[in-house]
Amino acid sequence: MRVLLTLASSSMTGPAERLLGDAELLRAEGHEVTVACDTGPGNLVEIATARGFPVASELRLSRRSGPLEMLRDVAALRRRLRAGVDLVHAHFSHDHHMVLLAARGLGPGLRIVRSLETEQSGSRWALRRSDGLEVPCQAVLAAPRLARFRREGRVVAIASAVDPARFSAGPSNRLREQLNLSATTPLVGIVARIKPERRHADLLAAFVQVGRVLPSAVLAIIGRGEGLPAIEAQVAALGLSGRVRFAGYWARDELVEAYRGLDVAVWLALGNDGGARGVLEAMAVGLPVVAYDLPPMSEQLGQGAGRLVPAGNVTALAEALADLLSDPAQRAALGAAARERVLERFTRARRSATLLSFYARVSELPKVR
Repeated sequence: MRVLLTLASSSMTGPAERLLGDAELLRAEGHEVTVACDTGPGNLVEIATARGFPVASELRLSRRSGPLEMLRDVAALRRRLRAGVDLVHAHFSHDHHMVLLAARGLGPGLRIVRSLETEQSGSRWALRRSDGLEVPCQAVLAAPRLARFRREGRVVAIASAVDPARFSAGPSNRLREQLNLSATTPLVGIVARIKPERRHADLLAAFVQVGRVLPSAVLAIIGRGEGLPAIEAQVAALGLSGRVRFAGYWARDELVEAYRGLDVAVWLALGNDGGARGVLEAMAVGLPVVAYDLPPMSEQLGQGAGRLVPAGNVTALAEALADLLSDPAQRAALGAAARERVLERFTRARRSATLLSFYARVSELPKVR
């Protein structure tokens, strides 16, 4: 099968990680894979090329494109589709629309699949013209607006995946050494882009309460983002300057080292791929995770692999963090259960099998008109 994976982004963020992971799975099964992404400033083209994937360099595919540039992209996509593509898998609304416009009037062999981040993702116009939809969890699969897709077998829930060989448990002092912390300091961390919708503000408010029970506990904020100045100001205003440490951005193998330095990981909101892949990374390392009770985190943690608290309940969040940070035995039990759950349900092999089966099903169904 000749597959074109599209993503209107130029940076190696969560959706790009998932796209390239799927590209590697498809290639391993003998499929021909091409990547189409935003070819403007960023590192995605470089990384995709380094991994051996051809990139559709004739496309701009930027969400900031003007009308003329978008028309050029549609024309270039149309030429590429005519040259030989069996299935396109779009990941953002912009590239999805460009593909649908480019595919108008082409033969019945081409199939177009879209990944939805949430149940509200995607315009009605675009969804109606898609041959299949991938969603990140069962909660999104059950959305009323996807009823027709369920009836026709055109939607599937495929969880994010993680490589447990890469994200594995093991000792590491790098994070604690950078933060000048001892091996026994209770340390909770959040790994997420720093912006308001990731709810760092909730975590800081909860950490004030944690300090009343466990004053030695430290919070590591791992990441970067446009919300950093506001969070730094909140830390100062709450009197947390000595107990909240900004660890900066850790990527690739360094990220594994960061997870290994924590006692507890916390996750309060979805990223822009909707799959909460960071939760699985922490679980694979053997960390207990405290998360808001939101899909897909609720499906990832299940029973006994972490702590789910009601979304927005800062007091419940503080109690869960303080409880785990004070109890090494409970942390060890939850962490072991978390890694076991990853090995059972969230491996790349399982994602690959489900994705390929869905592609085959969509290809056999009548083409959407």
